[in-house]
Amino acid sequence: MEIRPILLSMKHNKFLSMVISLQVMLTVTVLTLAVSITNQTLSQWNMPSGLDHDNIVSVRTQFFDPSVNLEQAIINDVNRIKKIPGVLDVTPNKEIPFDAGRPSRVYLDSGEEAQGYNTNFFDMDENGPAVLGLTLIAGRFYQANEVVRGQDNEVNSPSVVMISEDMATELFGEKSALGKTLYLSKDNNPAQIIGVYSNFMNGERLNGRGKSYHSVLRPTVTWAHNANPNYLISVEKGAGPRLFDPIQEALYKIPGRYIYGIERLKRTQKRMYDGRGSQGAILLVVSVVLVLIASFGIAGLVSFLITQRRKQIGIRRALGGTKWSVVRYFIVENSILTLIGLAGGFGLTMTFAYIMAQNIGDSFLQFDVLIGCLCFVWLINICAVWLPARRAAQVSPAIVTRSS
Repeated sequence: MEIRPILLSMKHNKFLSMVISLQVMLTVTVLTLAVSITNQTLSQWNMPSGLDHDNIVSVRTQFFDPSVNLEQAIINDVNRIKKIPGVLDVTPNKEIPFDAGRPSRVYLDSGEEAQGYNTNFFDMDENGPAVLGLTLIAGRFYQANEVVRGQDNEVNSPSVVMISEDMATELFGEKSALGKTLYLSKDNNPAQIIGVYSNFMNGERLNGRGKSYHSVLRPTVTWAHNANPNYLISVEKGAGPRLFDPIQEALYKIPGRYIYGIERLKRTQKRMYDGRGSQGAILLVVSVVLVLIASFGIAGLVSFLITQRRKQIGIRRALGGTKWSVVRYFIVENSILTLIGLAGGFGLTMTFAYIMAQNIGDSFLQFDVLIGCLCFVWLINICAVWLPARRAAQVSPAIVTRSS
């Protein structure tokens, strides 16, 4: 096989060769990232929520009247909701399972170089674990006298916390988490871990990073005007929808507020999955379109190169070259350019994954997906060059030499 003539030909057509390799490189990078995100998204589709989401109601409220005593209002809200027939328990809260906001970080020490671990904080009173129906894995649940209450941004950090089973494994491996110290931020006082509870799903932000069950329960109730409280309410089986109106009536007994959302956590979870499914579908469509564009682009460039080399092909055929030798020539040439592009794509993808890991603490890149995409793009390029190469092999030596 004449590698040297192929390399000389590539050197002669440097621009087109560079375009093909560059196209392969970008295709590998975008395709790998898109498939990695899609695969991770869809693989989590049927993950257990860890909650009885059919029988937990989430209520989102906001006070706009600055004259309302928020501390007393929360106490009155909880007492009124508890009296509604069909309600089992209630807790004020901020973050909502399946809809938790931007991840926070916790630390095992307060040093400047301390490693941060992504998690979501769920602030609830002593009824929170019961409302969520959490199972105690180790230790104990926190008590009413351990709940910190006060104006938002003015309360002290709680002295005790509970963490999920997956969070405990992330932080301490096989060792017990009980009694260990946890820093909720580098400038906070340490909190002691008093209990480990069963996993429940936090929200889309961490789900996309493979940390669906990383959470911390803080015994904290805070308030502020033009902000929450939200409430999580556990209800009797099947009672959720019929309790929406009584719950709202109880909350509207305090003027100066509005309720902008009430739903079962089942609906919250569905909304999260709807967004996840749309993201997966869009990325799959983008991946398919990208592969098609790359395939047609490669085929077009190879066809252009073949058109430029009709005389060279004719001479090769006139000197006894077989049709297969012509096809093989272009497949080998394209394979060399593809391998250069694949190497560049591998490096670019790993660089991008490293940058993402540095910025968000985790990388969604899956190495097996990367290897699969490298092989797939190489195969697609072979297919893309096959038809133009076969067409080149049909060139008549007599016609080419006569036209020269």
